[in-house]
Amino acid sequence: MHCGADARVEVSCRGCALSRICLPARLSPPETRLLEQAVERGRPLAAGASLIHAGRRLQALYVVRGGSAKSIGLSIEGDEQILGFHLPGEVVGLEAFARDLHLCEVVALEPMRFCRIPVRRLEPLMQALPGLRREIIRLLGQSLQEAQRQRSCMGLADARQRLAGFLVDLSRRLEQRGLSARQLRLSMSRRDIANHLALTLETVSRTLSAFKRAGWLAVRLRQIEILQPQALAALSGAA
Repeated sequence: MHCGADARVEVSCRGCALSRICLPARLSPPETRLLEQAVERGRPLAAGASLIHAGRRLQALYVVRGGSAKSIGLSIEGDEQILGFHLPGEVVGLEAFARDLHLCEVVALEPMRFCRIPVRRLEPLMQALPGLRREIIRLLGQSLQEAQRQRSCMGLADARQRLAGFLVDLSRRLEQRGLSARQLRLSMSRRDIANHLALTLETVSRTLSAFKRAGWLAVRLRQIEILQPQALAALSGAA
């Protein structure tokens, strides 16, 4: 599906509900006004449509405005591996800075809206705006830190720790967006979660059931209520 932008729509970062967690969050008002001139409003994507195609050259960065997406890469064995999930306010496509090439396929998990920042406009702004340059560097460092944390988790944690860590992290990210930290609506399937955590679908379902029996969670299809956040945090090592 074509993921073009509708340049006729005037974009206001300052008036956006995501402004406090999105790319302009640490920019000064003059810097934000200049960034707005580079931002394009993308056409809505249907669930299952690709926002970014693996193997394509870097042409833009994307910011999720509504809905969610998943990044899919290839494991050493050549199998598809879900590398992460993207929520509103998060920048997508940063990994392409390494080789000027997108290494991941980014697919909408549900109907999704997004903003697009063409690199041909972004690069001059990064040179002119120290605040934007620092923010991009911070996001790149954050992305690297998350990748290292994920590798460490996969190497050391058992299934219960991995799933607890996933739920704790998702809860924290939703809370940052002004949403409930305890009432989680999963846009991703259990199969996607299992793939991301390098577990089997059966293990994820069994572990969720164990958390439910322990009184830590209430689970109804994709609706999860965290009843004992301290217990999950302690198990994941985040307490």
